Amino acid sequence: MTAAQRDLAAAHRLLPDLADQAIFHAQQAAEKLTRAVCEREGLAVGRTHNIGQAAAMLPDGHVFKGDQLGLDTLSAAATAWRYPTPGGRLPPMPDPAQVAAALADIKALLPEIRDWLDDD
Repeated sequence: MTAAQRDLAAAHRLLPDLADQAIFHAQQAAEKLTRAVCEREGLAVGRTHNIGQAAAMLPDGHVFKGDQLGLDTLSAAATAWRYPTPGGRLPPMPDPAQVAAALADIKALLPEIRDWLDDD
């Protein structure tokens, strides 16, 4: 949870000037939240960066499954702006407003998951 919070803080600092780097940190924060929920449920996520794939492992009706699946839109950001295509291109810069909206979703979800994890 601490690592997710640090990624969230990094993403906020990088917006709006470096939206590509901010969305990477947003994806990392979302991935870490999803991993925390899955691990608490005894689910082995493995080495994937795919948030939706990990969230799909949660049982139907799980309190966080819908929220986690909603964050899957960030999955591609794990690699999209880190590596150029074979032609040397990167995708267009993400919209800072969309990155900010994703960060708001993650920021709202983080304390809910932290509280749920602490209810042991």
